[in-house]
Amino acid sequence: MDIRFSPRARKYLRDKQASGITFYLVDIETTGCIGAVREVGVSLEPPKRPENFIYIRAESFDIYVSRNLEITEPVVIKKQGFWKFSSLYAEGLSVRI
Repeated sequence: MDIRFSPRARKYLRDKQASGITFYLVDIETTGCIGAVREVGVSLEPPKRPENFIYIRAESFDIYVSRNLEITEPVVIKKQGFWKFSSLYAEGLSVRI
């Protein structure tokens, strides 16, 4: 699997002293007629149940991708936001319907 990191994402991970990233499915309950919204969540911790994830080693980082997510290659991990509001996201991962 082809996984790439933007320079800003690499710096973010180094600054946080993270050794891995977990991408997982988040169901957000909403009010009204929409019901639930599905999003891709990101954590810098390994998953509690790694058997439910696909494991990839890329650029010295452990990456776990939920089996509920669809992977379209290449996956590019990028940083968004600034200062304490910054976070990571991945292009090439989407919610499996």
